[in-house]
Amino acid sequence: MTSNEQVVNDFIDAWRRLDLAAMKSLFTEDCVYHNMPWPVVKGRAEVLDLIAGFFKNLNMTGADFKVTHQLSSGNLVMNERVDHLTVNGKTVLLPVAGIFELEGGKIKAWRDYFDAATFDKGIAA
Repeated sequence: MTSNEQVVNDFIDAWRRLDLAAMKSLFTEDCVYHNMPWPVVKGRAEVLDLIAGFFKNLNMTGADFKVTHQLSSGNLVMNERVDHLTVNGKTVLLPVAGIFELEGGKIKAWRDYFDAATFDKGIAA
């Protein structure tokens, strides 16, 4: 495992704990997050605000990213995973492809590709 893969794994572990402080330490100040298909969010504070909004607005009480495949090359880490999100007491299974670009041991860019309709259907069920 590369050190960049370890950073991504630490990020996933922080999600499992819903630990924003731990996540903060893993992003560069000028990071970007593009949660496809929604708009890009720029800057560590804004990214953390968005994640905090997930927790609060969706009543998210659990998140477990089950990584099925992960690979890295240089500053790039890519994973295929199924996110198990507990939202309003329901568990939503969301297949995701995640791409992380790292700089200086921190996440500089994070892009997640998924089907928004699958998420919407899961929280509506």
